[in-house]
Amino acid sequence: MTKKTHTVSIRLLRDGNQPADSVRAGVDLSAWGKLEGAQIALDTIGGGAPKWAKFLDLTEAEKTKLNNSTAYGLVFVQASGRWFAVSFGLGHVKLDPDAFEQDFGLRVVLNTVDPDKLRSADIRTPDENTTSRRTQTARRSDQTAFSIDIERDIVRGLAGEPKGATFATRVAGSDALTLTKEMDAADLPQVCADAYAAFGKSDYKTNFAWIDQIKHVRDKATIDQLDTALVGALNTCLTAAIPDTLHLAYPVIYDPEKARHIRYKGFSSTNVHTDLEIGGYVADLKEKAVAAYLAEHLSGHKVHECNDLGKDDGQSWRIKECLVFETDLNGEKYVLSADRWYRIDTNLATEVANFFAAVTTHVMPAALADENEEKYNNRIATGGHNMLCLDRKLVKPTGASYAIEACDFLSNGGAMIHVKDETSSSRLSHLFNQGTVSARVMKMDGAFRNLLRAEIAAQEATLGLTGYQALVADSASPYSEAAHLIVYAVLCSGTGTGANRLPFFSLVTFRQAANELRALGYKCAFAWIPKPAPTTTKAKRKPKAAAGAAP
Repeated sequence: MTKKTHTVSIRLLRDGNQPADSVRAGVDLSAWGKLEGAQIALDTIGGGAPKWAKFLDLTEAEKTKLNNSTAYGLVFVQASGRWFAVSFGLGHVKLDPDAFEQDFGLRVVLNTVDPDKLRSADIRTPDENTTSRRTQTARRSDQTAFSIDIERDIVRGLAGEPKGATFATRVAGSDALTLTKEMDAADLPQVCADAYAAFGKSDYKTNFAWIDQIKHVRDKATIDQLDTALVGALNTCLTAAIPDTLHLAYPVIYDPEKARHIRYKGFSSTNVHTDLEIGGYVADLKEKAVAAYLAEHLSGHKVHECNDLGKDDGQSWRIKECLVFETDLNGEKYVLSADRWYRIDTNLATEVANFFAAVTTHVMPAALADENEEKYNNRIATGGHNMLCLDRKLVKPTGASYAIEACDFLSNGGAMIHVKDETSSSRLSHLFNQGTVSARVMKMDGAFRNLLRAEIAAQEATLGLTGYQALVADSASPYSEAAHLIVYAVLCSGTGTGANRLPFFSLVTFRQAANELRALGYKCAFAWIPKPAPTTTKAKRKPKAAAGAAP
């Protein structure tokens, strides 16, 4: 009899796990006589009226016409010495995700898919603002169609057509493997065995070797070990120097021009800080005699935006969401960013660190305590530092729908200097992107340079400076990239450049920006702008009501 085409979803149980250990409470397994040793669970989910019935205030008679239920099936099959779970309907929601091999389906797809016949990719870009997207193509394509940044993106799922039609006609995978082929129930053990064989191969390294560079860690046992290392580093801070691998950063994009203060809550501290900085958090812990940092503090301690009186007036986050930490575990490098752990290929980590270390260093005037980007730029603008301030002097490129800032400062040597705070990798990414966009427009758009020269002339008149307009070629003159060093300058609290480091994902973005600048013909440099530790004050308490006063 001709077999029909079916689509099945397969998961691989962790080695040593049994079916009974891999389902959620309430799922009853029984032997399935169709396949030797197989186990099965069949049931329905729901059975009552849907939630919107209450919203519509339906009568009981009307509700009886509605029956919101879904059937599901789970079949556990043994093959190649391992257990596999094949789910049908909503069967996957009845499985314990920690009981299964992560990325099983993705690895099978990578090893079996034709690299020129991809159809869909699920991509996650980790940063302080992790983004996720699904890209689908109308026809079979290679990986270039999905705009994957191999140094920053994590591929969570992939779909396409296999190289061998006997394996399947279509495959898709993340943790689960979904495949389509002609088969019947008796073929499930062999289908699982073939998938397991593909899982163990390394063929993917021919076309997808970069897939191993950055991986989101979702294995609970590994996360527990990494959290233990994080707690250990925070304990070190209580008795010794703060490790240079530990920082605090906003987990969301924020407005650096908004006046803000910070309070660390959850351990009775009343201090108000002018900046989000690991030193301030540790100082508060010591002041409150926190003798040991405990795992529960990662969720129990909070970061609150507040006013200068210590009253909440913005967002709040668990302290772990703001911690940025890098550590090694079992010979692998891991990074904590925005409450997610990532495993980083050791070679990639070394490459980006060495690249940054070799970049030319530029010297900038130091910042004062409590200065953010705006306050620093305003002070330096009138400080006689041989730089013309162009902060917020926006010029619209030809044909663009929005204006851009050419730079924060134009030095008397022609350097174009871009300044940002270090307290968010998202802001740093914006900084690096700002530099490349400006450099590209400067090179390609003579009309933009004319408008910029007019802004420079106005600033020279305002500040009583001369000689800066001549540094920028007009549209009728030859443009020289060598005339403009592109400088990225980052405001940071610390005792010197040795106490500061960019988070890993910021290093990756910086390397990409620097390479793009070099491709355009520019040279670039980096500057730390040191500033004293931010000011700490005590939150003012409300006066107590007088005796007998109304509450």
